[in-house]
Amino acid sequence: MAVTTAGPSVVSETVAPEPRRRPSLWVFQVTALSLVLGGFLGLALQAQRSIREANLPGYRFGTLVPYYEALQKANRNLQQEVTELRQKTATYESRMAAGSNMSATLQQKLQELRILSGLTPLHGPGLVITLRDTPRQIPKGPEYDPQAGLIHDQDLAAIMNELKAAGAEAIAISGADRSRPQRVIQNSAARCAGASIRVNDALLSGPFTIWAIGDPPNMENALRMQGGLLEKLQLEPLAMVEIKQRPDISVPAYMGSTSFHHAEIVGAAKPLDPDEAR
Repeated sequence: MAVTTAGPSVVSETVAPEPRRRPSLWVFQVTALSLVLGGFLGLALQAQRSIREANLPGYRFGTLVPYYEALQKANRNLQQEVTELRQKTATYESRMAAGSNMSATLQQKLQELRILSGLTPLHGPGLVITLRDTPRQIPKGPEYDPQAGLIHDQDLAAIMNELKAAGAEAIAISGADRSRPQRVIQNSAARCAGASIRVNDALLSGPFTIWAIGDPPNMENALRMQGGLLEKLQLEPLAMVEIKQRPDISVPAYMGSTSFHHAEIVGAAKPLDPDEAR
């Protein structure tokens, strides 16, 4: 008897694959956002690196606040300094203006002192006086002085003193060489030096010429007045003097030394003696 061994029949079934799911929309959104954030992060890192290379403060606002406040404070200080400097400039300008006026006044006073001391050449109206030995013959006799026909140092000194008393503002005198006149100042004197006359440090020989700046008629009247100097010296009768009024004459500046070796200003401190300092 045939035994038939039969098991359960297995039916092989083919399983169909499930359909592939499509990526959801949020995946694309996350990806795009990640790319954008990555780009921003890269830009931020690059900016931060640039800031560090430029030695600038950080990118955060909290870090910039102190610098901003410091700049504001520095700006206020600079504005205040500018204001103060402008005020000082205005003060200096006013002082300079006042100083200019004072300087002009001092310059004028100095010029006046130079004129009084004879250190400045001057010109103006005045007299030209020529003095020469008499061309006439002096009579012989005990009543006549043979020296009366000669110009002496005292004649020149007397005439210069009379001109000063008559208001002469500047006087100069020369000898035969009229190109080298000597300015007469407070310590000038006419002194006999043999056949010549010394004025300042110059030896002059006749004829002599005196230039005097001042009021011409007033000075001439003072010399010619009755009983005046010319009459006493008898210069006109001997044709020894000639006086001419001029609208403009010139006198040079004094060229000698004006140093004082003995006179001192009252109250001035004396220099220390080296022997006394020991």
